[in-house]
Amino acid sequence: MNASLAQLHTLANLYGVRTAFLDMNNQTRSASVESLVAALKALGAPISGLADVPAAIKEKRHRQWLEPLDPVITVSHDEMLTVSLRLPFSSLNKPVKANLTLENGQKQELLWRIEESSIIHAATIDGKSYYNVRLYLPNSLPDGYHRLRLELPGHNADALVISYPQKAFQPPQSEKIWGVFAPLYAIHSSRSWGAGDFSDLNTLFDQTLRLGGRFVGTLPLLAGFFDEKYGPGPYLPASRFFWNEFYLDIQQIPELANCPPALAILQNEDFQKTLAELKSSAYVNYEKQLKLKRQVLIELTEYFFREKPPRFTEFCEFVNKNTSLVDYAAFREAGEKYGLKWTDWPKNAVNSHLDNLDLSGPTARYYMFTQWLTEIQLGDLARKAKNSNNHLYMDMPVGIHPYSYDVWKQPDIFARSASAGAPPDPVFTNGQNWDFPPLHPENIRRQGYRYFIDGLRKQLSTAGMLRIDHLMNFHRLFWIPQGIPNAEGVYINYKAEEFYAILALESQRHNSVIIGEDLGLVPPEVRPMIEKHGLFRMFVGQYELVSENQLGYIPPQAAAGLNTHDMFPFAAFWQEQDIIERQKMKLLNADEVPRELEQRRQVKRALISILQYRGLTSDLAQDTKATLHAVLSLLAASPVYALVLNLEDFWLETKPQNVPGTVRKQNWTHKTAFSLEKMESSKDIHQLQDDINRIRKGAGNTL
Repeated sequence: MNASLAQLHTLANLYGVRTAFLDMNNQTRSASVESLVAALKALGAPISGLADVPAAIKEKRHRQWLEPLDPVITVSHDEMLTVSLRLPFSSLNKPVKANLTLENGQKQELLWRIEESSIIHAATIDGKSYYNVRLYLPNSLPDGYHRLRLELPGHNADALVISYPQKAFQPPQSEKIWGVFAPLYAIHSSRSWGAGDFSDLNTLFDQTLRLGGRFVGTLPLLAGFFDEKYGPGPYLPASRFFWNEFYLDIQQIPELANCPPALAILQNEDFQKTLAELKSSAYVNYEKQLKLKRQVLIELTEYFFREKPPRFTEFCEFVNKNTSLVDYAAFREAGEKYGLKWTDWPKNAVNSHLDNLDLSGPTARYYMFTQWLTEIQLGDLARKAKNSNNHLYMDMPVGIHPYSYDVWKQPDIFARSASAGAPPDPVFTNGQNWDFPPLHPENIRRQGYRYFIDGLRKQLSTAGMLRIDHLMNFHRLFWIPQGIPNAEGVYINYKAEEFYAILALESQRHNSVIIGEDLGLVPPEVRPMIEKHGLFRMFVGQYELVSENQLGYIPPQAAAGLNTHDMFPFAAFWQEQDIIERQKMKLLNADEVPRELEQRRQVKRALISILQYRGLTSDLAQDTKATLHAVLSLLAASPVYALVLNLEDFWLETKPQNVPGTVRKQNWTHKTAFSLEKMESSKDIHQLQDDINRIRKGAGNTL
């Protein structure tokens, strides 16, 4: 390695940029000079090329030592608080004064005298010696977010102290539950408008509970744009802090009965014709359906603000408690007025404020009113679930839309000159670009993780179980800087312990189980951290049962199933249709298909051997339904905490909800082949769920 490259690697390490990683084939992939320079620029390093690296190294080191205290300190509540300082020699003979403000407002004054044994010489910057000093607080802290302020010669230093329980919320050890999963847009009933709504989710929840299930899972329900480029995908929301009004059940809004203009729209012949078309289609048309709902909701909004019915006081209290709602509503109105890309808005509307713009019209009122309605309809279901010790299983996406309210409002915590993604793998040989700006690892710390905490609390306000999308991003995230090919991105490090501390603290406060999505390229440090902090991992049965490291073992601290929303259903897997479809979509070359088929058949043979060993079957190779039942039986009888049943597996669906890396029109639009009424009347579905329930409760071992 030449001197220039060595210095570039030194600078990369200072900024937390990984210069190499192990790929899916366990081969080392080194980052190029161009990728490292671009990533460093995205992080704010003052460089444009290799010539700037030496000065950038000096600047970064100097800045590190000028900041005596890290912005965040974590301490488990059974540990001693340790404060690490970086101090010049001249400060070592002076006591350190501090104020500790607990989350509840109580204050403590502290005085530390620096012991010689705690001093370690660490660096010399511009001829001045700096030292690492460790200070200790022997008294344990209550769980919570506390503020530490140090009084040092010439200046003060502040840090957020997160005192957290060692483990996230834990359900009873003996508990073995099951539930169903379906995207909310995909389920439908005779009364819904061509896609699922909150009332359909309530119906599915009741159906599942009657058969012994304990939870219903779905995809993210956060606000969206449904824009042309990114489509209706739920993993690039318009904000982490607001729900999607698309899922409102219009008929459940009390003001409807007293609003003649809204009732007239519902009775309009053209309206009913369009509604019938939406209901009969096999796919969800978000644009048309939202247009229909919005016609009614706009009339209800204007009636509500004009007439101020009895619930208007409740609405005003909601707005006063949710201080960002008015801002969000104005943002959405500005977006509809000036376009989705807020970077193209008038200058006085770009930088996180909307000065001197007339944005108090019907559109802003619509967004305020509908957010209140979503809180009521989804909140009622969440309370019903929690009060009966059952769960909504929600999903917190890793990404955010690049033109979202969140990025507009808090641009500094996002690295907007890069996109998150994934490196090349056997399926996506050119890597993946997920098209969302990653969190800036240092700026989110300096903010005290407020954005992450608030978004997490939004989910946990409804979720008894919460899936954290792409948990690996707590440790590292694959960045693709602007101008760099997807395959040439680099990994950026994050402070994983700080994310886990927040997860543990918030899950305990909300009595919610946390499930980390740990599928794909998983660094070796991730699963030990999941175990250490009491999170639950994901387990996809047909793959992991026969993997080299599992050999039929099923971990108890997991949510197990046969697929995710990004996989083909089990029937397509077993019948090998997914391989053929991937070839049609040009995700596989023709010469790769024989190898894929042979690997699949090896997996199937191994799975059959495991099932036969467990006494669940004799010959399943040609019987998809029997195989499905046998694998589910094996998972149900295992000690795994949660068994997640994909509704579409019940009738051996083969079409996927989403194929990552593609822009298929069918992605995120495919309705379930069975309506809620058809599911309710299906003896086969009831029998399968009844058998799963019996096995989970220990009344039997086979289907």
